[in-house]
Amino acid sequence: MKFFHYMNFILIVILLVGICFAEDLVVSNSLRQVQTDCYEIESLLDSYDHLKNMDITLAVDNLEYDWTENEENMCFMVNHKNIQEIGVEIAKLKLYIASDDVDGFKVSIEQIKFYCHSYLHFMGANWHNVL
Repeated sequence: MKFFHYMNFILIVILLVGICFAEDLVVSNSLRQVQTDCYEIESLLDSYDHLKNMDITLAVDNLEYDWTENEENMCFMVNHKNIQEIGVEIAKLKLYIASDDVDGFKVSIEQIKFYCHSYLHFMGANWHNVL
C-alpha cells in the first residue's frame, strides 16, 4: 500500500515540474517576441526622422497585437499586475506617434525592453515554483 502512496507522490511532483516548464516556455517565448518586435521598431526608427509614417505605425500595431495575444496566455500563469507595465508603455508609444515625440518614443521602447529583460529573470520555471 505504501508503494502506491510513493507513486502518487512521484506523479504529482512530475506533474508540477511539467507545468512549471510549460509556464517557462510560454512566458519566455512571449517576452522574447515582444523584445524582437522592439528591436524591429528600433531599426525602423533609425531609418526615419519622424514617427508619423506607415512602417513605424504598423510595427507598433504589430507589437500591440502580439502583446495582447501573449498577455492573454500569460494571465493564466502569472499575476496580471506584474506584466501590465508593458501594455501601458505600448499605449504610450501610440501617443508618442500622434505627437511625433521621438525622444519619448525611444524611452518607452527602452522601458519595454527593460521590463521584458527583467521579467525573463524572475518568471518561469525554478525550484521555488515547483516546491
